[in-house]
Amino acid sequence: MNAGEKRIYVWDPFIRVFHWTLVLCIFLNYFITEEGDTVHEVIGYVAAGFVIARVVWGFIGGPTARFRNWLANPVTVYKYLRDYKNRKAYVTHNPIAGWVMIFLLTCVIGLGITGYMMGTDTYFGEEWVEELHHNIGNVMMGGVAIHVLGVLLASYHEKQNLVAGMIHGYKNQKD
Repeated sequence: MNAGEKRIYVWDPFIRVFHWTLVLCIFLNYFITEEGDTVHEVIGYVAAGFVIARVVWGFIGGPTARFRNWLANPVTVYKYLRDYKNRKAYVTHNPIAGWVMIFLLTCVIGLGITGYMMGTDTYFGEEWVEELHHNIGNVMMGGVAIHVLGVLLASYHEKQNLVAGMIHGYKNQKD
């Protein structure tokens, strides 16, 4: 920690467990498991269940978990991008990161829905559902790459390890 900074508690245990569980689920289902296997399906439903719980937590959780405290409107996103060179550090998500998070949560729900549909009598074997499931997964991985790049850039800009913050829950903030 640098002079003139204080350590603040940002990420509660639920958020941290949610984040790393989702990372594990996405990694396993995208790189390790085979689509259609029971393990792939169970991991997908676990991920979707965690996302649903995170959405609920976004309304009833602590101040830094609540969507209303970090989900920015379009004007704020525009100003953030316009003044990017002189941007400030945020306690939780910056205006872009908040929307990337919503995008990723939506993708996981989309994967859960299309994965469920593939197992029903109505949509079993429907090529368009399988293609949609694959496409959502690939687009989500693009979002994951943007998320990781954004974390690395923000860590560099803020001169702190944001990945470690998602492990222990703390972040340094200038006084």
